[in-house]
Amino acid sequence: MLRMRWTKTLAAFAGALLVAFHGWLLASQFADGRLVEPWLVFRWILAVALIASLVAIRRQGASLLGRKSIAIWVLAALLHGPAIAADFGGALDSPALPEVVATIVLQVVVKTAVLALGLWILVGIFARRERRPLASATASAFAATGTSSASFSPSFSPRPPPRA
Repeated sequence: MLRMRWTKTLAAFAGALLVAFHGWLLASQFADGRLVEPWLVFRWILAVALIASLVAIRRQGASLLGRKSIAIWVLAALLHGPAIAADFGGALDSPALPEVVATIVLQVVVKTAVLALGLWILVGIFARRERRPLASATASAFAATGTSSASFSPSFSPRPPPRA
């Protein structure tokens, strides 16, 4: 119970820091006169739309880590791509920027999918190992009754046969 309270408090604090940082970023861009750039204004409008869609999903009772929300988080990552590229490359208006962002996101998605597929296969292998003793126990029960031939299949009737 105490751990859950700490987790919620920590998440609220991290969310407040994130909102404060983006508020400071918007205010500094406004003070610098950079909000006259149409691409930057479009990104802020898109950010507000993404936040509104996350709020709408949360009000519906869905998780912020659910299926619908993941698509919004990916769009938010794509929205941050030009800012990251501008910090490293210094060229915000590069015509190849969308391709760079899409390539980076695609690489992350492919690596995550390969990791998830590998874990899924491992879980399947371990689950199959856990079920194997049950199958051998069933085979030994048939062997004890003398019906151990490979072509024999015991009859299964979900109900008794009808009366004649």
